[in-house]
Amino acid sequence: MAKNKVSHSVIYYKRMIAAVLALIILSLAGASIALGVKLRGTQAELSNAQGELMRRDLAEAEQRAAEEAERLRNAIPDERTKPAGEKNAVEILEESPVVVHALGEVDGISGLNCMEGFLLHYNSGARVFEADLRMTLDGQLVLRHDWEGGIQEGVDTTNIPTLEEFRAKPIMDKYTPLSFRDLLLLMAEYPDVCIITDTKFTDAETVTMQFNAMVEDAHALGMSYLFDRIIVQVYSPDHFTVVDGVHHFPYYIYTLYQDYFGKTEDSFRNKCVFCQENNIMGLTLNADLWDADYLPISNWRDIKVYLHTVNDVDEAKRLLRTGVRGVYSDTLDPADLKE
Repeated sequence: MAKNKVSHSVIYYKRMIAAVLALIILSLAGASIALGVKLRGTQAELSNAQGELMRRDLAEAEQRAAEEAERLRNAIPDERTKPAGEKNAVEILEESPVVVHALGEVDGISGLNCMEGFLLHYNSGARVFEADLRMTLDGQLVLRHDWEGGIQEGVDTTNIPTLEEFRAKPIMDKYTPLSFRDLLLLMAEYPDVCIITDTKFTDAETVTMQFNAMVEDAHALGMSYLFDRIIVQVYSPDHFTVVDGVHHFPYYIYTLYQDYFGKTEDSFRNKCVFCQENNIMGLTLNADLWDADYLPISNWRDIKVYLHTVNDVDEAKRLLRTGVRGVYSDTLDPADLKE
């Protein structure tokens, strides 16, 4: 009887041990599964973190690349030195009896200020060009007489374009529009030309914006030396003061189409005196206002006289014989005026 009790006890304890071992094994298995799940979760988190880090590094690298590209675009290059032997504006003007108005007529159309007009008249011997200048909606300087419609699609006085829009719209659907910066690049390519500006406006705010834009464009290209081949047209003593305050340009010419001119010798003398006192090289006036009796006055003050706008060959020759130094013209080139 005692033997059976011992046997049952042994069996009971064995079963208890087995149960405990089973519980331990189950607990270990559960812990292992949980650990595996947690490990997989940790691995996923690590993978996600690495992916996010890579994306962030890539975004930062792209941002740095974009910033560097922008820096290079906006970097001001070193100023170029004026090429040896290159003539200045006055020297070029002295050799030409014609100032080609608005870069010259092309296909019978005047006032376009386009690349094709420039090339046509340059190839015909012209070397002095007048360019009309206006501000775009985003404050850039371009070659344009006014913003009246009919010249560029979608452009008029109520729809002034940005620089990008201006350059993207052909003039009269086929001619190439030019910005002031384009004009500077043309001057660098054609070192024997000079430009006379016509900026139209005289109020101080607009004038300051125009000439600041002009200076900024030259600096952006490193081509400020080209101002030595630009003659800035001024319209009154006040206008001259504002322009010269923005930047002192080497050469100026005083045009009388906006300023009062009473067609008297005293009035003409006063204009010549102002030019002489301010180192302004010449006067421009409407051909209808010219009187040969004025010539001794301008000669005495060493002020050169130019007349506008003359498109008739015989009339241009007659005016030149009176002693004026040149005429502005849409159509004529220097060869047309050879006697």
